[in-house]
Amino acid sequence: MRFEQYEPGDFYDELFLANGQPRLEAIPLIERINSLSIEELQQRQRAAQTALFQLGVTFNVYSDDQGTERIFPFDIVPRILAAKEWARLEEGLRQRIHALNLFLSDIYGEQKILKDKVIPEELVFSATGFLEPCMGLQPPQGIWCHITGTDLVRDRDGQWYVLEDNLRCPSGVSYVLENRRVMKSTFPLVF
Repeated sequence: MRFEQYEPGDFYDELFLANGQPRLEAIPLIERINSLSIEELQQRQRAAQTALFQLGVTFNVYSDDQGTERIFPFDIVPRILAAKEWARLEEGLRQRIHALNLFLSDIYGEQKILKDKVIPEELVFSATGFLEPCMGLQPPQGIWCHITGTDLVRDRDGQWYVLEDNLRCPSGVSYVLENRRVMKSTFPLVF
């Protein structure tokens, strides 16, 4: 497969700076993909989809009348982030989860944020995720949420934004783990 004719378009592309010009951190990946035929790449994609289905990495679309299970989306071409960029993201995500834990500690504790009218009480108390039996609880080290699923997107300039945080039971965790396992087996040299 060749990328000479690929046009990144009017959005941020993690692999390419411009037409056919890969980002520095993506060069090894692009070289590896370029060494494969389109048929080989498609075969690896199918193998990954089959593995995910056999491993049960699926989800239900409850609004779908058929109620069928669907395989989690998997792209054989991974996203590449430079270590420096990941370090900045990781620092921000750590700060964010710390802030979310402080928020939960306050909501189920002193409720200063409600008393100061920063957030309307009805917004918190009417939320389906609010659990009145948790009032007054003090989890060890103030950690209410040990793991979170934070959905990130980029704008056309490459700036990261948070779409949402999933604190209850982020099912995406299993997706991340299985994604790594499938990538290792279907594209070991890239991994």
